[in-house]
Amino acid sequence: MSAFSKPAPVQPQGLSKAKVLICESNGMIRQAIRIGLNNLGIRDIVEAHGFVTAHKALEQGGFDAVVMNAELEGHDTFFLLREIRLGRLGPDPFIVSMLLLTAPEPTRLAKAVDSGTDDLLLIPFSPDQLSTRLNAFRARRKPFVVTHDYLGPDRRKGPRQGAQSAPTIDAPNPLAARAVGIPSERYEMLRQQASRALGTERIKRLAAATEWECRSMLNAAAAGHNHRDLTITGMFKLETLLTELAERAAELLQHDGSHLREMMDRIRDAKNRIGELKLADFDTLHVAARRITVTYTGG
Repeated sequence: MSAFSKPAPVQPQGLSKAKVLICESNGMIRQAIRIGLNNLGIRDIVEAHGFVTAHKALEQGGFDAVVMNAELEGHDTFFLLREIRLGRLGPDPFIVSMLLLTAPEPTRLAKAVDSGTDDLLLIPFSPDQLSTRLNAFRARRKPFVVTHDYLGPDRRKGPRQGAQSAPTIDAPNPLAARAVGIPSERYEMLRQQASRALGTERIKRLAAATEWECRSMLNAAAAGHNHRDLTITGMFKLETLLTELAERAAELLQHDGSHLREMMDRIRDAKNRIGELKLADFDTLHVAARRITVTYTGG
């Protein structure tokens, strides 16, 4: 049984209008997937046999679900799913997804979960297993949660002690929309609303993570532990956080991002002076990051 969902009785009716993408290079596995989809009445099926064709198909979009091997032509597909959830690949970050794994190796399982997939299925599997799992999402789907490094179904069993709980957001369900006949215009409106809610929350999380990273480097410097490699890693993390933050703030909030660009300039300057940085430099970065947090979270 999946760690992500409980099986529900298979009810083929209702999904005949769904469109599903299969990303799998093995012909026998593709056939098993097709049979499982056919069991649900799904006939509108597109196949992508390689990494590039999978990327192109996902970029074009129009699918309600994707069944994808975690590896295509030697490339991990976790990246593709993360890009979907972040809204960078394809038009719908809420497409229902099932990743196929050849073995429950802990590191790959962790990567699969972190990608934001809805479900996992181990190879080999029977067509009935796949149809039962996929059909479960027709009736129910976990809400999404967003942090600075994750966006996808909420798998938390409960809040971690001492940690600030990230709010959940109801994710539109394209399979359920197909099953009950929700007009495409209505689903698109739901998708846009949820995307904006997730994007707004993502901005808050990125801002908070920027301050946290700066505070960590400041504390390390104050304790005399600001090693060169750790500082360089921290600077690159800050650049990644601020780049996405600037993009989302401009798109969702129409912010000009001048304060973010100033912060980026400070970081570039610091990277050029890694061996010369003083405690005051880390304090200046932290103060600037604190202003960003207040700007985007109000706290």
